[in-house]
Amino acid sequence: MALMTTLRNRMQVVLWSLLILFILSMTVGGLVGGANIIDQLLGRVNPSEAIGSINGSKITPDQFNQAVSIRLESLRNSGIEISDQQLNNIREEVWNSFVEERLTEQAIRDLEINIADDEIIYHLENNPPLDIQRLFYTNNEFNEQNYRRALNTPGLMDWNPIETWMRDFYLPRFKLQEYINMSVVVSEKDVHDEFIKRNNEYTISAIHVTNSAVENQIELPSEDDIIDNYNSRINEFQRDEKRHLTYVKWPKQPTTQDTQRVRSEAIEIIMSYNDGEDFSTLANLYTQDPGNQITPDSGRGGDLGWFEKGQMVEKFEQAAFKAKVGSVVGPILTQFGFHVIKIDSIKNKNKKNHQIKARHILLKVELGQKSRTDLRRKATLFSYDSQDYNFSAALDSHNVEKQIASYLGINDIFIAGLGSFRSAIRWAFDSKVTDVSDPIETDDYFAVFTLDSISIAGTSPLEDVRDQIFSELKNNLQDKTKRIFATELKSKVVNGISFETLKNNDDKLEFIPSDKKKLTDSFISLGKSDQLVGYLINSQKGDLLGPVKTYRGYGLIIVNEISNFDSTAWNNQQSIIRSDLKRIKQNNVYQNWMIGLKEKAKIIDNRKFYF
Repeated sequence: MALMTTLRNRMQVVLWSLLILFILSMTVGGLVGGANIIDQLLGRVNPSEAIGSINGSKITPDQFNQAVSIRLESLRNSGIEISDQQLNNIREEVWNSFVEERLTEQAIRDLEINIADDEIIYHLENNPPLDIQRLFYTNNEFNEQNYRRALNTPGLMDWNPIETWMRDFYLPRFKLQEYINMSVVVSEKDVHDEFIKRNNEYTISAIHVTNSAVENQIELPSEDDIIDNYNSRINEFQRDEKRHLTYVKWPKQPTTQDTQRVRSEAIEIIMSYNDGEDFSTLANLYTQDPGNQITPDSGRGGDLGWFEKGQMVEKFEQAAFKAKVGSVVGPILTQFGFHVIKIDSIKNKNKKNHQIKARHILLKVELGQKSRTDLRRKATLFSYDSQDYNFSAALDSHNVEKQIASYLGINDIFIAGLGSFRSAIRWAFDSKVTDVSDPIETDDYFAVFTLDSISIAGTSPLEDVRDQIFSELKNNLQDKTKRIFATELKSKVVNGISFETLKNNDDKLEFIPSDKKKLTDSFISLGKSDQLVGYLINSQKGDLLGPVKTYRGYGLIIVNEISNFDSTAWNNQQSIIRSDLKRIKQNNVYQNWMIGLKEKAKIIDNRKFYF
């Protein structure tokens, strides 16, 4: 009876989770909704009806916002504060999840993947999914005995929701993954080479030719070179419409009054403790430390556990380690805010491993309502004056500094100097040149914008890409010159000139007399480029290698020593390495498969109309 009661209690939670996952999969997977025939024929999706579509399968605003809300709620329950940038990142993650899930569902249908009852039974008996195993965890481990008892005892639990989830969600994706993984092969050479990388040590000496060694040897790209390159690549320089803004910002920084206000609040908490209030209760009520929260309804009472010197910020640590057991100290101001600290216990006092156990209450110093109102008022007055006169006149009269944000695209999120500011970019694309915005707010700023100009869609003029082309041509010339120079140096080494002599003749060369590393590590100066690893893994003692391309140039390498092959380690590691390589290859194959689906898919993204 105890087992049955436990399972039923767990099922209430887990089955709800599985059912929510299944419902979301139906939402995300394209089993709900779909574009009408006219939209499909004309290749359009009304932004008011859909936030986007994937091969005609619509994503409604409600579906998208529900998925975003679920993720936000999960983060908030973990005590994480959601910034504007994090919100945009979550929206991007949700969008990508919708796209990939819809394409997955379509692939399952195209491949006609169906699930028979026997397959469900087989997997429940022989290969239960991790989500199902978690129903039967005891001390954080899968209790197979309890699982088998529930599986083989009719009426002990209701398996119908699980079977539905297995049939409609889990197993179709499991079989699809097996289909994708059919092309993955891990050869014996793959395993052997990876073992060598992880275990063998290579002792080398080297000469490294970097930019500094050839800086006086290259002829910089001419104007004719730049023009010719531009004309030959003209199709690469197509651009979407861009907007150019001037703006003024007011950072939401706490004032001196805000600091004093929070300090007074901390003192009031100390007074409440002195009047008999329980410190743990006060901590759960007032602390703004996200690490204190266990669930939305319970906390840790400010418990920090045991810690020693060097683990906390300096001011906090100084106050805590000077205090006596049972005492409360504070308010202590650090970069995190004001701390009220209670010392619960001390051990090894006056010894090297001196430790204390403490609780604390953190009050963050944040912009107060009055300060926020004052900032908004400044931004509003500036906006009014800019609209009544002009932006330049308002700059002079308000004594504020203008800043520039250029080449903003319609789907951009970030503005230089402001960070994530999607609302301002939406305003820019809804406005006319010389328009001035009302104050626009993020977590960190109030800002007022004016639209300076619009760069229409088309080919970027040479002037806009001149620096880019110059840099690319220069880098190509440098790379070619470094390779040629390294080849010339190799001829000298073959003819008996040592690396030491080469270095003495040219102090701009980087000389590595000796370096001993595994191929998973980075060599001095040379790093660990793919070509470097490839050369070394196929080398023998005494080999002269190169020129070997590195991330910074070209290297000449002499292999001085290679450690012996460890047969015992080889026998112990083969299966692990094979498994690691298989997992990596499977992930790469899946990613490439999904990229291919996305490239072929007709994806309509209407997010710009919403966020």
